[in-house]
Order: sequence, then C-alpha cells, then structure tokens
Amino acid sequence: MNNPLLILIADPNPFVRSFLARELSAQGYSTVEAGSGKEILAQLYLKTLPDLLVMELDFPVSVGLMVLEKVQNLVPTVPQIIYTHFTEYENHPSVRKADDFIEKNEDPSDLLHSISEVTRMYKANTLRMKD
Repeated sequence: MNNPLLILIADPNPFVRSFLARELSAQGYSTVEAGSGKEILAQLYLKTLPDLLVMELDFPVSVGLMVLEKVQNLVPTVPQIIYTHFTEYENHPSVRKADDFIEKNEDPSDLLHSISEVTRMYKANTLRMKD
C-alpha cells in the first residue's frame, strides 16, 4: 500500500492551515503545517521532505518571497503551489518558477485540482527519469 502524499501547508493564519489540513486529509493526503518562514525552512531539514508545498506569500510578502526562493534553491525537487490573495505577485520571477498559482478563496476545489495535477505531473516525470 502506498503512503499518502505529505503536503506542507505554509500559511501564517492558523485557521487557514487548519481548514486546509482538514480538507486535504479528507482527500487522503497527509499534512504538516508551518506558520512562519522559519517553520517552513525547518521542515526542509527534516529526514522526510514533504512531497508538495502549498504556500501563502503573506509572511509578510517580502519574507514569503524570500522563503520561496530559499525553498526553490534548497529543494528544487519539491513542487510548490502558491495559494494566496496576492494576485499582483503572480508574475514575480520566483512565483513563476512555482508549479502553480491559485488565488485563495473559500472553495478549495481549485487547490485540490491543482494538487492532483501537479502531483500527477511529478509522478510521471519521476517514472520517466527511472526508465
């Protein structure tokens, strides 16, 4: 039996983290939460890396962008989905390197679809690399 994907939910709002953890767990994913840039980076130094990062940019934004850049440099194999209200940053170079950009709203269906697509793409690429 396969282990569920481990998703790191990075958002400064504990209510959003809790909501997303509940929604993702209901879909069969395993989650871990980070409420600060320091907590996000700490997760990257653990023995088991997350399979996916879902990240809000508002840490404030300058900190969020800096953390995103560090994630991309430290663990480029961990896919990232930016899930934020800050749509004006969609074309920032670091944000464009992320695997998807979803505008945050009260309905997580767009995020769930994105997670499914991004993880499917990474699995397909990983299988191709093994051949």
